[in-house]
Amino acid sequence: MEFDKFIPEKVRKRFPNIKTPLINGRPLIKTAKANHAMIIACNCRCRLPAEGIARASMVTGAPVMYEIAKSELTYTEFTPQTFVEYIVSVNEAIGNTAVPFAVHADHLTVKNPDQVAEVRDLIAAQLDAGFTSFAIDASHMENELNLDATKELAQAIQDAGYCLEVELGEIGAKKGSTEGFTQPEEAAWFIGKLNTAGLHPDLLAINNGSIHGTYFGAAHEGIQLDLTKSIWDAIQPWDADIAQHGITGTSLGKIRQFINYGIRKGNVGTFWQNISFGIAMNENGNALATSDKDYITRSYRGLPDSLWEEMTRWAQETGNTGGNIKKANKVFADRFNKIDRVYTDRITAQGYEEGVKLFEATNSIGLAPKVREYLGSVSS
Repeated sequence: MEFDKFIPEKVRKRFPNIKTPLINGRPLIKTAKANHAMIIACNCRCRLPAEGIARASMVTGAPVMYEIAKSELTYTEFTPQTFVEYIVSVNEAIGNTAVPFAVHADHLTVKNPDQVAEVRDLIAAQLDAGFTSFAIDASHMENELNLDATKELAQAIQDAGYCLEVELGEIGAKKGSTEGFTQPEEAAWFIGKLNTAGLHPDLLAINNGSIHGTYFGAAHEGIQLDLTKSIWDAIQPWDADIAQHGITGTSLGKIRQFINYGIRKGNVGTFWQNISFGIAMNENGNALATSDKDYITRSYRGLPDSLWEEMTRWAQETGNTGGNIKKANKVFADRFNKIDRVYTDRITAQGYEEGVKLFEATNSIGLAPKVREYLGSVSS
């Protein structure tokens, strides 16, 4: 395998006979930066979308990250171990030996100092499970507390040599308002302080107007690219780049602009859930819903209609309507994993097509050999 010698030690320990290039996330980000591209990071809340994404990545030569957030581990079937196992198994099953990918721990959220120990334990488990990229998110706290928690948690990741993402400014805070937006001087202070402490983040996630999930009603995408560029400029002395969260519902035209504003990693999550569930979407990939936040589905997409009807009844009975339909991923996981092939095939096909569009928009097609060149240059 072309990337065999670049498989991290912990991944090799977890998967002694691995036959697919699960590597450190850092070379993906650094290669994207050098080639004016962006890496798509896909949150997979169930097993259904992974094959389509993997096939699109393999065919186009576009490296990709597969990710799962700390919160998603509570409402999906996955543990850290089973998530990495599944991603590896999908890539091995389709014969991917030449297009590298990373497995990313998204939003390792710390909402108060008392949660630091819990997240430290989770990071240790994810390192052992084979994760190769990590995002510490202490952005819910004041900046000084965020800095303290980030410093405490980042050391284990840096010691392992893995890609490190940190966050300043809570994503989606104060929806519809500029209040809470990350500011360039804050970003420079934050990244500068981390570097002074001997910690060197590859990526900074910011609040620049995006939200997680679906834009309901009159809400609409509002990513502020000029602000993003100002923040990116401010952190260039430390060679850090921007991680853009909350891309679902953003037009491909705007996504194409991201690479001009310092964005090197782009998170896409709810979009893949929409594909899996068969939810109708507009031209920007935002779910279509009624005024009561009931999703509109297409009978020729995603899950069987009968299963979707069961899910919506469950959601209504349990109060998990609207965005909380995501919690169905765990409740109905066994059912998802047993649907007929006609349904898995159409989910894979749509995931493939949409994956290719995203790789085209981010200039990441054909980046795989350049990742290999980068690895060769830093290891020689």
